[in-house]
Amino acid sequence: MKTFIKTFSLVMLIILTVNISTAQDLTLKGRSAIELTIGLWGGAEVTNDIFNTGVKSGAKTSGFTGGLGYALWLGEHLVLTVTAGLLSVQASTTVNVLYVEQQSSAVIPLLIGIRFYLPNPEPGDDIRPFLSAAIGTYLGSEAKNEVFSQEARRETAFGGRIGAGVDFFLSNHFKLCAQAGYHLMSDFKTTIGNRKNFNSADFSVSAGYIF
Repeated sequence: MKTFIKTFSLVMLIILTVNISTAQDLTLKGRSAIELTIGLWGGAEVTNDIFNTGVKSGAKTSGFTGGLGYALWLGEHLVLTVTAGLLSVQASTTVNVLYVEQQSSAVIPLLIGIRFYLPNPEPGDDIRPFLSAAIGTYLGSEAKNEVFSQEARRETAFGGRIGAGVDFFLSNHFKLCAQAGYHLMSDFKTTIGNRKNFNSADFSVSAGYIF
């Protein structure tokens, strides 16, 4: 958490230092970008439970979210986005007198959406607030290994994300973004990790290369 806050503060300092004069006369219609995103989602948790019959330890890294995205500017005010991310990763180990069990799971959102700048920007506007919305599939996977058996399964759920943020254009080819959003999805049929639903807010920053 502290590392992320320091990284975000450094990114914001770079934005303020570079200032908004580096992307003068920037026209985006018809251009594309590849974006790399990191952020926070939910809360991280590490457990180590001791029972009469054994020990269960676990690591839940759902505090981290990240992904890779593609953006296409349909106009100065409208962007088409396609993203693939990592929303939750969990791992646990259970040891008792009868068996040893290892379990891991992950949730991956695959979303297509739009980003709408407010108010209507003009070419050369280097700071562009936006609203965003996306829908798609949330892919949940889980693997379980015991002494004499192995099990792996996958499930999908429909959902989407709504959000708001700001794009900072540093030059004609580079941009930074800060945004917050909320994931809203249907339940998985069975639990992935320790839950069927991963509705939650997120906050992220991203860097993009425009071409």
